[in-house]
Amino acid sequence: MKVKMTKKERKAVLVKAWNYKWLYIMLLPVILYYVVFKYVPMYGITIAFKDYNVFKGVFGSEWCGFDVFRKIFGSKNFWLSVRNTLLLNLLTLAVSFPLTIIVSLMLNEVINVRFKKVIQSVLYLPHFISWVVVAGIASNLFSEQDGTVNMMLMSLGAKAIPFLGEEGWWIFTYVLCNVWKEIGWGTIIYLAALTSVDETLYEAAYLDGATKFQRIIYVTLPSIKSVVVTMLILQISKMMTIGLDAPLLLGNKRVMGVSEVISTYTYRLGIESAKYSDSTAIGLFQSLINIIILLAADKFAKAIGEEGII
Repeated sequence: MKVKMTKKERKAVLVKAWNYKWLYIMLLPVILYYVVFKYVPMYGITIAFKDYNVFKGVFGSEWCGFDVFRKIFGSKNFWLSVRNTLLLNLLTLAVSFPLTIIVSLMLNEVINVRFKKVIQSVLYLPHFISWVVVAGIASNLFSEQDGTVNMMLMSLGAKAIPFLGEEGWWIFTYVLCNVWKEIGWGTIIYLAALTSVDETLYEAAYLDGATKFQRIIYVTLPSIKSVVVTMLILQISKMMTIGLDAPLLLGNKRVMGVSEVISTYTYRLGIESAKYSDSTAIGLFQSLINIIILLAADKFAKAIGEEGII
């Protein structure tokens, strides 16, 4: 049942809107940005259901239903890229997520403010380094022939390790580079959450004879549990999404069995092979799976007593 606003109420709303007119005007560029660059391009999703011809355009191309999806789902390369995406994301999450929390707790225990700021700056810096530079550093460090790490190993009498040339070692190198690049940036939210922990809880625990480690386990971690769960849900919701830069720049033909992920597969189809319908269909499938994973993770969080994010 719709409730109609009275003339007086409508006038009050208009007066209030006029009083805040400059705030609304400042908001216009943001609204326009999302409309022009986020919502209008959504029509391009229809390419996934069309026999897209670049010369006919989106509107001129003929509809083909789900033929594109049938072709993609019948491709072994597609399912290989899905497997690799999930594998790399799960391994990266399993390593980086607990390490980020541990590093945050360690930083929170640093008393010297100046030293703490220096350490934070050093940890944050890799996040701002381009993957092109990171890939170059990784090549110089882990190259089998003249890499710094292998040269040190060989000088000690050990054999060179094919960090970038063998699938198992390549996965290890990929996870290592990702953790090094993003672990510092991930501590920001946890450090912000740690500042809100009630100091009286620490004092009470100290008076009860709790050690520093026990205070972390029984006071700090329970106090930021909701933040940890929220961040975990957000990370899990990206299981089907992986950046193009890292797998493309670190990968090579010898490790295609593990480095070919959805983003690189889409890149090869859409950019190199000009199969725009196929790449759009993969992108749509990827987004739908991410939404399903997000909803499932949120429902699970609520089932165990947490608030979730939806």
